[in-house]
Amino acid sequence: MGLPGAFLMLRSMLAVNITVGTHLTAKFGGLTWDLDTMWTTGAALVVVVLMVVLLHRKSNPLAPSKYQLVWEMGVDTVTRQVDGSIGPRGRKVIPLALALFIFILVANFFEIFDIGAKVEALGPPTADVNLPLAMAVFVIVGVHISSIRTRGIGGYLRHYFGQPFPKALFLFNGFINMVEEIAKPVTLALRLFGNLFSGGLMLTLIAALGAWKLGSAPLGDIWVVVLGVVWKLFDVFLIGPIQAFIFALLAILYYDTAMATTDH
Repeated sequence: MGLPGAFLMLRSMLAVNITVGTHLTAKFGGLTWDLDTMWTTGAALVVVVLMVVLLHRKSNPLAPSKYQLVWEMGVDTVTRQVDGSIGPRGRKVIPLALALFIFILVANFFEIFDIGAKVEALGPPTADVNLPLAMAVFVIVGVHISSIRTRGIGGYLRHYFGQPFPKALFLFNGFINMVEEIAKPVTLALRLFGNLFSGGLMLTLIAALGAWKLGSAPLGDIWVVVLGVVWKLFDVFLIGPIQAFIFALLAILYYDTAMATTDH
């Protein structure tokens, strides 16, 4: 690639307009609704429901199908994780953790339809920070409810005001623990959102390679196809499942801390 071609490619990449949170929106009830996130979330929910219906129809305890065995392996894995961290009292967390994993996994798989456009017709809804944040808040609210039920109001307050420093510093303890609790849903949401949103950014940058030419040969167009396919496979089949697993695992660990009867 000659100097003019390199300059053209660099100028094209620098000219890429990368924006965060660009969505097809509508105003209703004094609020702004991200329509594309709403319909892709609904599509992910429909896929999950169809998966469950198919499981119910194919369920056979005497001669389980491969599809049923995959689900049973997933439930068994989550059950062992919960039993190992929380114990039998945490069994009620299993449906939540499994539902989070399956829904986020399906939503992340929508990354395969992401083409790097400004507004995706069927992109992953988890690439919009609103959905991960809503799920994170839902998890954390449930965590605090479980903590109150396990420890009682008195034990719940002692947990936040009585440690990690001496009880005389209860106000400082409360402040430190409050910051930590606020950070939990924020980091939980941003971790999922950032990894999924970065996939769209990478496709946008890869598309900018189309300006790369050597004479009249469109080398950039060739690399757009090659790198686009490689990144898509990496993003969909590695990053997506890992992030779904991490979100569900952290939810289990948060419940583990909340339902512990003693402070460590």
